[in-house]
Amino acid sequence: MAKICVKGQIIGRVQAYLRIEKAIQEAIFLKLRYISSTHLGRLPMRSKSLLLSLLILSFPVATSAQQTENYDYWQPQRAMVQRGQQAVFMCNGLFTGGRSLEQVFDQELAFLRDPIGTADGGDYSVDRVRRAVEVGVPGAVPVMRAVFREGIGCVVLPPDQTLDDIDQLPELTLPLPAGDPAQIAWPNGDLVTDKQLPSNIDETALLAASDWAFDRDTPEQDTLSLLVVYKGEIIHERYSAGIEMTTRTRTWSTAKSIASALIGMLVDDGRMSLDEPLGFDWYPENRSPEADPRNNITLRHVLNMSSGLETIDNSGMEYATGSGLSYWAGASSVAGAR
Repeated sequence: MAKICVKGQIIGRVQAYLRIEKAIQEAIFLKLRYISSTHLGRLPMRSKSLLLSLLILSFPVATSAQQTENYDYWQPQRAMVQRGQQAVFMCNGLFTGGRSLEQVFDQELAFLRDPIGTADGGDYSVDRVRRAVEVGVPGAVPVMRAVFREGIGCVVLPPDQTLDDIDQLPELTLPLPAGDPAQIAWPNGDLVTDKQLPSNIDETALLAASDWAFDRDTPEQDTLSLLVVYKGEIIHERYSAGIEMTTRTRTWSTAKSIASALIGMLVDDGRMSLDEPLGFDWYPENRSPEADPRNNITLRHVLNMSSGLETIDNSGMEYATGSGLSYWAGASSVAGAR
């Protein structure tokens, strides 16, 4: 009988301590915003004292320094992405646009916060035979590489590929259009005849807008060329230093308009459908994949940017995850879309 009483006392104390632990967890989770007097009222006085002592020890006093999350856990990925950016910008400037290293560092790399090296050298290498650029040295952050492929432009290699893998990458060889572009009228060719500016166009305002486009004081908006088209005619044309009509550059987001036009042509040919689901294996997986609302997203939704998906690039993560890894670090854009 005595043993039963002792056992009962032990069980009672364990239960009391469990109640204390639960109360502490609730207090920590709610940051002391709410602790019901009912919870405390159920505990013995000694348990209340122990609880209050533990709570005092669990939370810093007002005069103590509060912990802040200043450490950037994504820094290695950000550094990898920046190396990839620099590699593809340098590759594009040198081998797509045929520009000099000085021009590349002065313009293409102007908006990078801390570009690696200078036009005189640094921790990068340029392979002019294979038309490739490597940025960085081996270490915690991988060396990032970009290579030029005919008909495509510069491609960023994933970290586990080297320049020995170049021949595995696709190229696109298309025959040149018939005729001399210089003798064919724009937009099918390059011939533009000089004409008087239409009477309803304010020339002063047009030139002021052109100056604004080229003279903005920000490295992230460096205008290289400008065409103003009015009723199917070029009425203004201008290029920055080192750029001319035949200089090739990255398309950037104008590729969205080009892709939309090409998709529209395929839809007209019956080879694509705007209103059929995309058919992706979505990630993260839904507990009931067959009931996943993302299965209803169509090509029309994507083209209209109305899919309803929350981009993972928000909250300062543009250059650490998601499209940042696809654009600049060689990650699969298909996997990124999932």
